[in-house]
Amino acid sequence: MRTALAALMLCVCTIANAQEIKTVERDLADEVGSIDLKAGVTEKQAGAIALFYCERHIGGCGTTDAPVSENSHWQITARTGIDGSPDKDKILVGKHSGKVSWSKAPTVDLLSLVSSKEPAPTPVNRGGAKVVPTSVSAVKIEFTVSPDGKVSDARFKRSSKNVKCDVRARARVESWKFPPRKTPIQLVTTLSCDR
Repeated sequence: MRTALAALMLCVCTIANAQEIKTVERDLADEVGSIDLKAGVTEKQAGAIALFYCERHIGGCGTTDAPVSENSHWQITARTGIDGSPDKDKILVGKHSGKVSWSKAPTVDLLSLVSSKEPAPTPVNRGGAKVVPTSVSAVKIEFTVSPDGKVSDARFKRSSKNVKCDVRARARVESWKFPPRKTPIQLVTTLSCDR
């Protein structure tokens, strides 16, 4: 019994240490960098923006294809369903307008999206988790905090390539409790395993 408890404590002790917790909008802004609409949205920026849009506005979205330049827009094919079928309608990212759209979803203003100033809340039970430099074994997890402060829908944005680390990191995030709020919020955190 003591051996099992000691082994369990070892797993808990080697669990990930929290990095900065960000809103998904702040994470997108960090990923795409500065957007200059005069110069135009770059292919790399359009790809990241389209995937973000797809995950939030297109049901069953799994991934997106590489952007294709088409006059004043980047056109990006969304892959949906279990088989990753290409959707017939394209996500459009305006190179100079900053508008992101798809035929059956709302048009989003890119600049207001990446300039969101809402701060990310901090869990009340994170404890003394120290921020450590992101290592090779870092896992990135996106999750939702509901109005009652509970974490739901924790999913991997990037694996650490270590199944045990990934499972422990996700369990850690799912155990967090946040202060109550009026509306749900989507957050992202990067965690790294000590070993």
